[in-house]
Amino acid sequence: METTRFADFTLYLRSRRLTRSGEDIRIGARAFDLLEFLVARRDQVVSRDEIMETVWPDTVVGDNNLNVQVANLRRHLGRDAIVTVPGRGLRFALDVAPQEPAPPSLPDRPSIVALPFANLGGDPDLDWMADGFVEDITTELSRFRDLFVVARNSAYAFGQTPRDLRAISRELGVRYALEGSVRATSSRVRVTAQLIDATTGGHIWAETFDRDMAEHFETQARVARAVVSCIAPQIDRAEAARIGAKAPEDLTAYGLAQRGWAMISAGEMDHDPSSRDRAAALAREALARDAESGLAWRVLAWVAWWHVYHGTTGSVHATLADGIEAATRAITADPTDHHARRLRGQLQLMTNNVSAGLSELRQAHETNPNCALTLCWLGLYEAINGDPAEGVPLARAGLRRSPRDPMRGSMLCAVGFSEFAARDYRAACATAEAALAETERGATPLILGTIAQVGAGRLEEAMRTFRKVEALAPKLVAARLSGQWLSANKDYLRRAHMFFRVAAGLAPPDTADTLR
Repeated sequence: METTRFADFTLYLRSRRLTRSGEDIRIGARAFDLLEFLVARRDQVVSRDEIMETVWPDTVVGDNNLNVQVANLRRHLGRDAIVTVPGRGLRFALDVAPQEPAPPSLPDRPSIVALPFANLGGDPDLDWMADGFVEDITTELSRFRDLFVVARNSAYAFGQTPRDLRAISRELGVRYALEGSVRATSSRVRVTAQLIDATTGGHIWAETFDRDMAEHFETQARVARAVVSCIAPQIDRAEAARIGAKAPEDLTAYGLAQRGWAMISAGEMDHDPSSRDRAAALAREALARDAESGLAWRVLAWVAWWHVYHGTTGSVHATLADGIEAATRAITADPTDHHARRLRGQLQLMTNNVSAGLSELRQAHETNPNCALTLCWLGLYEAINGDPAEGVPLARAGLRRSPRDPMRGSMLCAVGFSEFAARDYRAACATAEAALAETERGATPLILGTIAQVGAGRLEEAMRTFRKVEALAPKLVAARLSGQWLSANKDYLRRAHMFFRVAAGLAPPDTADTLR
């Protein structure tokens, strides 16, 4: 028991403080010792001798000094707080409040509760729909293994509005709260949702979703998935800012790995390897504390993929092997980690193991169909190595699911390369420009723009774009000019390689005409 409450006083044993209505009261060390003892023995009358022997066993304290300390306490607590029982001793007389269980602490990973949505349609017969949205959202959120999601039954204890989110945060031990409302008619439904940092009341994200109600159960499921697809990356962004503000020595193994994940997420497309190297160092520091940290192993897998992509590794073969091993360790730690499975698939595709890579990506999407990033990567590789007619819609759907995603630049590139695979060069050019607006120092959008512009017949523009990427990432350009395009699809390889050489001035422009 670290705190004890009586009347409007609180006794903090660990920090040795006495407060009244939140204000500190200075009573001195000996008075605090006496008060702590009397409160602990409040059901008994304790003799003066017992007080001397127990409270100050190795200190010479006269009887008169004990009287001074008792008077001191009575002056602050009230005359009736300590009762003198003639001939027997002293008794603490204030009623001590029942000890409340300590509220749960915030878990190491980001935590969220989906609170009951309000039915604003005015039809009480549709209350079930608002409850159904929250139940589906809670279920779909639990697919993100990096999130701690409060169970639906616990959330429904807080049905009333308005709510004290800070109190809910303390009681449930969660950092984020999702609130919302539902307006429904027989033909349409509008769901409004907002994500709040419940510890501070800070607003993070809000969105409105309008849907047809022709098949209300399917509509409910689709809206729930849409909400969740938008929420998860916003939590990642908020966590990155929060973790980034902490000193490294204050972080747990999970916190270090999470900082590494945020770092590689933010700097993945930078040709400069410094952000990848820092992310790897954080992951290894996390593994030194917890060798089974799945998140740390996942960070190392993603670092490996981007090192190979950018050509910033001394040995492609060794880096791919290390990356696949890291992804495998992450999956072993948590077989339902869709990010780790996606990364293992991407790494296997880099080794030209198309069947295994596509199988892993499809399984990652099945494990968590709400991850927009996974959907974009699946669409890209389906387009390049499978069926472009199937892959392009998948990649575009991923982008639509999370339109304000912090990783929008990477997702746009996935869409653009899939459009290139499908020979939709105009669309790929527009997508490359949009991606470049999201990541100024990214070489990937410039590579995409170069080959898409040649495909669209915009040769002069393609040559200018080539010079930009050559100045930014010469090693990456050299790798692409030598034929390293990370794909086993011969048609895609032939077009990407030749279009890039045309933009570099190493092949005649009419070569592209025969391939478009």
